[in-house]
Amino acid sequence: MVAAEVDGRAVGAAWLRFFTEAEPAYGFVHADIPELAIGVVADWRGRGVGRALLRALADTARQHGLEYISLSVERANPAAALYYAEGYRVVESRDHADTMLLDLQ
Repeated sequence: MVAAEVDGRAVGAAWLRFFTEAEPAYGFVHADIPELAIGVVADWRGRGVGRALLRALADTARQHGLEYISLSVERANPAAALYYAEGYRVVESRDHADTMLLDLQ
């Protein structure tokens, strides 16, 4: 998990979770690929906090030998543009959401 603080106040956090085929999450790709969860306080969105969290978490994942990170995002979510900009690519589309994958190699 990585977190962002400003003046001692948490303004965002991101972490990875592993799921199984028997109990997958929306962004499930494979049991060996963790799924990203991220949240940024509304007042801090669009100010680089999410980007910093994504990059820090990707660096941590690489250091632990992970090759990919997945996520699920609603297409209407403004954060989807950030995920594209950070290198995530759509690997599956559903009704209103996409599963995206980041290659860490």
